[in-house]
Order: sequence, then structure tokens, then C-alpha cells
Amino acid sequence: MVYCDYKSNTADSVTYAYGGLTSDITGEVVFNFRDGSFDVEKEPVRSSVPIRHLVWMYQSHQNEFVQGIFRPKLSYESG
Repeated sequence: MVYCDYKSNTADSVTYAYGGLTSDITGEVVFNFRDGSFDVEKEPVRSSVPIRHLVWMYQSHQNEFVQGIFRPKLSYESG
């Protein structure tokens, strides 16, 4: 599971706070949508998030990011 809250964006990237619990959105990830990469700037304090969930999150929203659409909240819950 991964939960994200929008923080900021530039012309080439968007920054979200993220975490594996809704009560621990203390990490920070930067999605660089122009070059197709992302950087984990800070890990969440009390939860862990598999990298594959961040990859899925990025791939699911990359086209929106390129169009300038930055949702205030994103989430992915695996079954």
C-alpha cells in the first residue's frame, strides 16, 4: 500500500509526501515525469512501501503529470 499527499511541482517534476499507512505519510518522493524516473528523498518513519508500489503509482499517473494534473491525494492498495 502507498498513500501520497501533493506537496509541490516544477515544470519537470512533482513532489509527494508518501507512506505505507494513512497515519504515516512522512516520506517524500519526487516523480521526474520528463525523464521517466523518480527519487525517494526520504523514507516514511513508521511504515515501509515496496518500490514496485511507487513504480506503479508513477506509471499510473505519468500522463496526468505531463499534462499538469497533480491530484491532491494518490493511493494504491494491493490485494
